[in-house]
Amino acid sequence: KVNVSGGNWRVLLKFRKVKKLLAEISPDVFHSLYATSYGITGALCGFHPYVITALGTDVLISPQQSKIYKRLLRFAFSKADWITSMSDFMKKVIHEMGVANEKISTVPFGIDPEIFNDENRSVPNDAFIVTSTRNFERIYNIPHLINAIANIRNQIPNLHLNLVGSGSLKGELEALINIRQLNDQVTFFGKLKQPEIAEILNKSHVFVSVSLSDGNNISLNEAMACGAFCIATNIPANTQWIEDSVNGYLVPIDDVEDLAKKIMGAYHHYRELQSKAAPINKKIIAEKGIWSTNMKIVENHYKSLMLKK
Repeated sequence: KVNVSGGNWRVLLKFRKVKKLLAEISPDVFHSLYATSYGITGALCGFHPYVITALGTDVLISPQQSKIYKRLLRFAFSKADWITSMSDFMKKVIHEMGVANEKISTVPFGIDPEIFNDENRSVPNDAFIVTSTRNFERIYNIPHLINAIANIRNQIPNLHLNLVGSGSLKGELEALINIRQLNDQVTFFGKLKQPEIAEILNKSHVFVSVSLSDGNNISLNEAMACGAFCIATNIPANTQWIEDSVNGYLVPIDDVEDLAKKIMGAYHHYRELQSKAAPINKKIIAEKGIWSTNMKIVENHYKSLMLKK
């Protein structure tokens, strides 16, 4: 019953309610996911052992935009017994806020290999399918992808773009697709369940993520596991998974021309690129990107925190 209308900062005003709930529940561990609103609220409750998970924007963007948020984050982290982040780059950013390295662990969420795998992979021979599974918000920069597709649609026979997701910019994206005359080349799928996303990825030649910022790109992990050739922005969240021209392509932020060029490259050299990238990506996901394995790390740390209680 916590009301977050008006923005997540209002959660901070509800810390007494949360504190009362904690007294009633008496949990073994208290864990806040998202370091700003929820992490700060949890810190105000004074409960231990206390864990904070940073997801991305909460430490990569919010503290840079607001000195108040930066101070509040430092306060929250000082109260946490353990902090998890989605990437080593995020861990570095948190450390630079004055948090000891031994208090921070990199634990990406990872994927379910029972759902996201390439066992049923089958791409069409008479079309070239590009898919995005990022939501329709500014940070995911979907117009950038639409413009790149529009620039090369006449150079790739039966080029098609799948947009899987939802968000506040859907109307704007539909208008852009109409302006760029791509109505026959783009399909909106809306918000789908994981098995449906896996099915689309397994029928896609290329997966594209052109987000401006990410903590860890789970959508990229899903696409890697399904065997799609991956093109992603050259940001730390993606460089921890993709080495340019080895197991995917990295592109600069907001460079439509380069993105179009990389999609064209994937089309012309698809089999050659895939034969190299697919086995590398399968190995990377098996080693670093499995949900159950990574959550076992969290579970074991919970137990160690409980022993110290």
